[in-house]
Amino acid sequence: MKRNYFCPQCNVTLNPSTKLILRVTKGTQNGLVLFSPQPGNYNAIWSPELRLSQGERVSLFCPVCQADLRFETDDRFARIGFNTASGMTGQVLFSRTLGEHATYFVTKETIRSYGEAASQSISLNFFGERRDLG
Repeated sequence: MKRNYFCPQCNVTLNPSTKLILRVTKGTQNGLVLFSPQPGNYNAIWSPELRLSQGERVSLFCPVCQADLRFETDDRFARIGFNTASGMTGQVLFSRTLGEHATYFVTKETIRSYGEAASQSISLNFFGERRDLG
């Protein structure tokens, strides 16, 4: 199923071809990163001048409107929207920490998680709001 990913602020398509494109910053470093649009595929490509290491938390932005994609309910995650040709819509939440594999596809009906860190990272209800884990 092909998904169209978009910025929740300006609605621009973030995967115009075979990769999902976002702007990444870490401190004074700034550049573009390409992600696989396939859920559970954590391969990413960024330019060598971005000296990023596993375990670092990065900031992610829309490459067009520069909106901060940080999930307002839990800033460990970034948030983008998605839709499909069949009419399914929702949001994707994914870890901002390099090497932490935790992704959630949230629709009105369900939450699907991907990655080995997903089960321990977050607890969501059907509105995408974080539940207290305590």
